[in-house]
Amino acid sequence: MKGAVVAIGGEILQGVIQDTNSFYCNGILVELGFSPVVNMVVGDSVEEIMGVLDFACSKASLILVSGGLGPTEDDVTREALARFCGVPLEFHEEVWRWIGERLRSRKTALREDHKIQAYFPKGATLFPNHNGTAWGFAVFKEEAWIVVLPGIPGELKLLMVEEVIPFVRNRFSHSGDTKSIVLKSFGLKESEVNALLKPFMKAHPGQIGLMVRDYGEVHVRIVGAVSLVEELACQVQKALGDHVYGGGDETLESVVGGLLKGQRLTISTAESCTGGMLAHTITNVSGSSDYFIGGFVTYTNEAKRRFLGVPKDVLEQYDAVSEETAHHMVKGLVERTGSSVGIAVTGVAGPMGGTAEKPVGLVYIGYSFLGDIEVERHLFHGDRLGIKTMAVKTALDKVRGRFVERGILSAETVQKEL
Repeated sequence: MKGAVVAIGGEILQGVIQDTNSFYCNGILVELGFSPVVNMVVGDSVEEIMGVLDFACSKASLILVSGGLGPTEDDVTREALARFCGVPLEFHEEVWRWIGERLRSRKTALREDHKIQAYFPKGATLFPNHNGTAWGFAVFKEEAWIVVLPGIPGELKLLMVEEVIPFVRNRFSHSGDTKSIVLKSFGLKESEVNALLKPFMKAHPGQIGLMVRDYGEVHVRIVGAVSLVEELACQVQKALGDHVYGGGDETLESVVGGLLKGQRLTISTAESCTGGMLAHTITNVSGSSDYFIGGFVTYTNEAKRRFLGVPKDVLEQYDAVSEETAHHMVKGLVERTGSSVGIAVTGVAGPMGGTAEKPVGLVYIGYSFLGDIEVERHLFHGDRLGIKTMAVKTALDKVRGRFVERGILSAETVQKEL
């Protein structure tokens, strides 16, 4: 079975916003057992949308469409679908009442413009949107189902899980026979992952793919029959070992947070070159208040002295970017916060400020894990954001590694959670 994805919106074509919906929808197609063959972006034109749909339907039996379901003049998706299917738009009173109640609950005035959101191509299957006012819908054209969803990512994903996936599985008999698993690794280059997985990739062509993500992550996607995918996932996990930190929607910060919470440990941060990014990343996980105590952003030497107790003579002799300063930063941090785990980061994020002795990208990261202090030296490459992000990810992965060393997290644990 073949699938297609179409994103609608002039703002996407113009580079104003990034199209994350198509990336997500392609993954859903694979999970449902469809091979994505077409991925297109089209502007807010009825004629152009109809042309794209005509092409997509000639290639695929399931087309996932996102965007253009709002109440404004440039939201023409429903009109394009009706004309493409050769049917009129039909008003749904129950949807109009839903929209009115939704807007009143938000203390938003109900305008006549909103009424267009209660119109759908005649005969369409409707998908209630419990997170917004733009309902999704599905229409059948010749031999293809076209599923249309709102462009707001949060609304699209909720509708996909609650409505679309059950709808598709009910209409395509083989959509439940396949499965996809994503294993996420950090610390290995793509070529290194490829070398470790080459035997499996040769034995199962097209079923194991490498995805290079930003800032040091390589993800492995495994697709195929349910029994085969689960077996391959175990083999891939064993081959990559502790470099695999999780899968699915997991992130380094969510994995580390789960480990801290599970062991009833706490964490705090002291940052210089990362400017608070480490604390932000840790607290971007819901429930992080269970283990994150707090952090310091000590950008100047004076701040390092005043808030972390870094000795003046250490800063004068070794400079702010040094192993010695990182050691005293993390030592002072845990003394002040009492956290079980402490991380301190100091370095040169660039693009200015580097020297021959201390080039741009040089970062020292200090760790205190249950009283055991260690400092590591790193030389990261990239722009300012890249260096800061690599420092944050490396720090989190090091903490995860400490759990691995203590036997709290193992390859077998990761496999059970996938």
